[in-house]
Amino acid sequence: MQDNKWEAFADSFEARNEYVVGVATIEAIKQALGTIEATGDVLELGCGNGTYTACLLGNAQSVRATDISAGMVETTRVRFEGNDKVLAEVADCASLPYAPGSFDTVVMVNLFHIIPCRAKALSEARRVLRPGGRLIIVSITQHGMEPASLSALAHRYSKTYGAKPPHAITLTPEVVERFVAQAGLRDLTCRLLGEEVKALYADARLGDEDRSA
Repeated sequence: MQDNKWEAFADSFEARNEYVVGVATIEAIKQALGTIEATGDVLELGCGNGTYTACLLGNAQSVRATDISAGMVETTRVRFEGNDKVLAEVADCASLPYAPGSFDTVVMVNLFHIIPCRAKALSEARRVLRPGGRLIIVSITQHGMEPASLSALAHRYSKTYGAKPPHAITLTPEVVERFVAQAGLRDLTCRLLGEEVKALYADARLGDEDRSA
Protein backbone atom coordinates (compact mmCIF):
# COMPACT_ATOMS: atom_id res chain seq x y z
CA MET A 1 0.00 0.00 0.00
CA GLN A 2 1.45 3.33 -1.03
CA ASP A 3 1.86 6.37 1.21
CA ASN A 4 0.10 9.62 0.38
CA LYS A 5 0.50 13.21 1.49
CA TRP A 6 -3.16 13.59 2.47
CA GLU A 7 -2.51 11.72 5.73
CA ALA A 8 -1.26 14.95 7.31
CA PHE A 9 -4.53 16.75 6.64
CA ALA A 10 -6.98 14.31 8.23
CA ASP A 11 -7.96 16.62 11.09
CA SER A 12 -8.51 19.70 8.90
CA PHE A 13 -9.39 18.26 5.52
CA GLU A 14 -12.96 19.55 5.30
CA ALA A 15 -12.09 23.14 6.22
CA ARG A 16 -9.14 23.12 3.80
CA ASN A 17 -11.31 21.88 0.93
CA GLU A 18 -14.00 24.44 1.67
CA TYR A 19 -11.34 27.13 1.31
CA VAL A 20 -9.76 25.68 -1.84
CA VAL A 21 -12.85 24.56 -3.75
CA GLY A 22 -15.55 26.70 -2.16
CA VAL A 23 -18.62 25.76 -0.16
CA ALA A 24 -20.95 26.21 -3.15
CA THR A 25 -19.25 23.54 -5.27
CA ILE A 26 -18.98 21.15 -2.32
CA GLU A 27 -22.69 21.58 -1.64
CA ALA A 28 -23.46 20.93 -5.33
CA ILE A 29 -21.54 17.65 -5.10
CA LYS A 30 -23.35 16.68 -1.90
CA GLN A 31 -26.72 17.42 -3.48
CA ALA A 32 -25.90 15.32 -6.55
CA LEU A 33 -24.74 12.38 -4.42
CA GLY A 34 -27.80 12.65 -2.20
CA THR A 35 -30.17 12.19 -5.12
CA ILE A 36 -28.72 8.86 -6.31
CA GLU A 37 -31.53 6.34 -5.87
CA ALA A 38 -31.45 2.71 -4.75
CA THR A 39 -27.69 2.48 -4.25
CA GLY A 40 -27.85 -0.73 -2.18
CA ASP A 41 -24.49 -1.74 -0.73
CA VAL A 42 -22.07 1.11 -1.44
CA LEU A 43 -18.27 1.06 -1.57
CA GLU A 44 -16.79 4.54 -1.21
CA LEU A 45 -13.19 4.80 -2.40
CA GLY A 46 -11.13 7.70 -1.10
CA CYS A 47 -13.61 8.66 1.61
CA GLY A 48 -11.23 11.19 3.14
CA ASN A 49 -12.66 12.43 6.42
CA GLY A 50 -16.21 11.39 5.53
CA THR A 51 -17.36 14.69 4.01
CA TYR A 52 -19.41 12.93 1.32
CA THR A 53 -20.14 9.69 3.15
CA ALA A 54 -23.18 11.18 4.86
CA CYS A 55 -24.73 12.06 1.49
CA LEU A 56 -24.78 8.38 0.51
CA LEU A 57 -26.62 7.11 3.57
CA GLY A 58 -30.17 8.08 2.68
CA ASN A 59 -30.61 5.68 -0.24
CA ALA A 60 -28.03 3.04 0.71
CA GLN A 61 -28.40 -0.22 2.56
CA SER A 62 -24.80 0.05 3.76
CA VAL A 63 -21.72 2.19 3.08
CA ARG A 64 -18.17 0.80 3.24
CA ALA A 65 -16.10 3.99 3.52
CA THR A 66 -12.48 3.34 2.57
CA ASP A 67 -9.28 5.30 2.14
CA ILE A 68 -5.58 4.50 1.84
CA SER A 69 -4.92 6.91 4.71
CA ALA A 70 -5.34 5.41 8.18
CA GLY A 71 -5.70 8.92 9.61
CA MET A 72 -8.57 9.75 7.27
CA VAL A 73 -10.27 6.44 8.03
CA GLU A 74 -10.02 7.02 11.75
CA THR A 75 -11.58 10.47 11.37
CA THR A 76 -14.43 8.95 9.36
CA ARG A 77 -14.85 6.14 11.87
CA VAL A 78 -15.22 8.61 14.73
CA ARG A 79 -17.54 10.80 12.68
CA PHE A 80 -19.98 7.94 12.11
CA GLU A 81 -19.54 6.13 15.40
CA GLY A 82 -22.81 4.45 16.34
CA ASN A 83 -24.17 4.46 12.77
CA ASP A 84 -24.69 0.81 11.83
CA LYS A 85 -24.85 1.64 8.13
CA VAL A 86 -21.22 2.83 7.93
CA LEU A 87 -18.09 0.73 8.18
CA ALA A 88 -14.85 2.71 7.75
CA GLU A 89 -11.65 0.84 6.94
CA VAL A 90 -8.29 1.20 5.20
CA ALA A 91 -8.21 -0.12 1.64
CA ASP A 92 -6.15 0.53 -1.49
CA CYS A 93 -8.37 1.28 -4.50
CA ALA A 94 -5.86 -0.50 -6.76
CA SER A 95 -6.00 -3.73 -4.75
CA LEU A 96 -9.33 -4.09 -3.00
CA PRO A 97 -9.74 -6.81 -0.34
CA TYR A 98 -13.33 -7.62 -1.36
CA ALA A 99 -14.81 -10.57 -3.21
CA PRO A 100 -16.14 -10.16 -6.74
CA GLY A 101 -19.69 -8.88 -6.87
CA SER A 102 -19.74 -7.48 -3.33
CA PHE A 103 -21.32 -4.08 -4.00
CA ASP A 104 -24.17 -2.46 -5.89
CA THR A 105 -22.51 0.96 -6.18
CA VAL A 106 -18.92 2.19 -6.15
CA VAL A 107 -18.34 5.89 -5.51
CA MET A 108 -15.12 7.89 -5.97
CA VAL A 109 -15.18 11.58 -5.01
CA ASN A 110 -12.09 13.71 -5.68
CA LEU A 111 -9.94 10.62 -6.09
CA PHE A 112 -9.82 9.54 -9.71
CA HIS A 113 -8.01 12.62 -11.04
CA ILE A 114 -5.11 12.43 -8.54
CA ILE A 115 -4.25 8.73 -8.36
CA PRO A 116 -1.56 7.17 -10.59
CA CYS A 117 -3.43 3.86 -10.88
CA ARG A 118 -6.62 4.98 -12.64
CA ALA A 119 -7.01 1.96 -14.94
CA LYS A 120 -6.33 -0.49 -12.11
CA ALA A 121 -8.77 1.31 -9.80
CA LEU A 122 -11.54 1.06 -12.39
CA SER A 123 -10.70 -2.59 -13.02
CA GLU A 124 -11.03 -3.25 -9.30
CA ALA A 125 -14.26 -1.24 -9.11
CA ARG A 126 -15.70 -3.33 -11.94
CA ARG A 127 -14.59 -6.54 -10.25
CA VAL A 128 -16.38 -5.81 -6.98
CA LEU A 129 -19.57 -4.54 -8.63
CA ARG A 130 -22.59 -6.80 -8.98
CA PRO A 131 -24.19 -7.24 -12.42
CA GLY A 132 -26.15 -4.07 -13.14
CA GLY A 133 -24.02 -2.20 -10.60
CA ARG A 134 -23.18 1.47 -10.80
CA LEU A 135 -19.96 3.49 -10.73
CA ILE A 136 -20.03 7.17 -9.74
CA ILE A 137 -16.94 9.33 -10.29
CA VAL A 138 -16.91 12.95 -9.11
CA SER A 139 -13.79 15.09 -9.34
CA ILE A 140 -12.94 18.76 -9.24
CA THR A 141 -11.88 19.71 -12.76
CA GLN A 142 -10.35 22.63 -14.61
CA HIS A 143 -12.56 21.69 -17.55
CA GLY A 144 -15.10 24.42 -18.25
CA MET A 145 -13.60 26.97 -15.84
CA GLU A 146 -12.87 30.61 -16.66
CA PRO A 147 -9.18 31.68 -16.65
CA ALA A 148 -9.58 34.00 -13.64
CA SER A 149 -11.29 31.27 -11.62
CA LEU A 150 -8.60 28.79 -12.63
CA SER A 151 -5.85 31.10 -11.46
CA ALA A 152 -7.57 31.72 -8.12
CA LEU A 153 -8.17 28.00 -7.61
CA ALA A 154 -4.51 27.18 -8.36
CA HIS A 155 -3.36 29.82 -5.86
CA ARG A 156 -5.62 28.51 -3.08
CA TYR A 157 -4.57 24.92 -3.78
CA SER A 158 -0.82 25.60 -3.72
CA LYS A 159 -1.20 27.69 -0.57
CA THR A 160 -3.11 24.90 1.16
CA TYR A 161 -1.64 21.65 -0.19
CA GLY A 162 1.56 22.61 -2.00
CA ALA A 163 2.40 21.17 -5.42
CA LYS A 164 -0.13 19.06 -7.24
CA PRO A 165 0.67 15.33 -7.44
CA PRO A 166 2.80 14.74 -10.56
CA HIS A 167 0.30 12.19 -11.88
CA ALA A 168 -2.77 14.46 -11.48
CA ILE A 169 -4.83 15.06 -14.63
CA THR A 170 -7.69 17.29 -15.69
CA LEU A 171 -10.80 15.15 -16.03
CA THR A 172 -12.98 15.77 -19.06
CA PRO A 173 -15.94 13.76 -20.36
CA GLU A 174 -13.67 12.38 -23.09
CA VAL A 175 -11.03 11.20 -20.61
CA VAL A 176 -13.61 9.53 -18.38
CA GLU A 177 -15.27 7.91 -21.40
CA ARG A 178 -11.96 6.33 -22.45
CA PHE A 179 -11.22 4.89 -19.01
CA VAL A 180 -14.77 3.67 -18.46
CA ALA A 181 -14.86 1.93 -21.85
CA GLN A 182 -11.52 0.23 -21.16
CA ALA A 183 -12.92 -1.05 -17.87
CA GLY A 184 -15.92 -2.62 -19.59
CA LEU A 185 -18.53 -0.27 -18.15
CA ARG A 186 -21.29 1.31 -20.19
CA ASP A 187 -24.14 3.84 -20.33
CA LEU A 188 -21.86 6.69 -19.27
CA THR A 189 -23.37 10.09 -18.58
CA CYS A 190 -21.36 13.17 -17.57
CA ARG A 191 -22.29 16.63 -16.35
CA LEU A 192 -20.55 19.59 -14.79
CA LEU A 193 -21.47 20.80 -11.30
CA GLY A 194 -20.70 24.17 -9.72
CA GLU A 195 -20.35 27.72 -10.96
CA GLU A 196 -16.87 29.26 -10.60
CA VAL A 197 -15.16 26.01 -9.54
CA LYS A 198 -16.34 22.99 -11.50
CA ALA A 199 -16.72 19.32 -10.66
CA LEU A 200 -17.23 16.58 -13.23
CA TYR A 201 -19.96 14.10 -12.28
CA ALA A 202 -19.83 10.80 -14.19
CA ASP A 203 -22.22 7.86 -13.89
CA ALA A 204 -21.61 4.47 -15.56
CA ARG A 205 -22.99 0.96 -15.18
CA LEU A 206 -22.00 -2.68 -15.38
CA GLY A 207 -24.37 -4.57 -17.68
CA ASP A 208 -26.91 -6.92 -16.09
CA GLU A 209 -25.36 -9.79 -18.00
CA ASP A 210 -21.79 -8.94 -17.03
CA ARG A 211 -20.03 -10.95 -14.37
CA SER A 212 -17.06 -9.79 -12.33
CA ALA A 213 -13.76 -11.18 -13.56
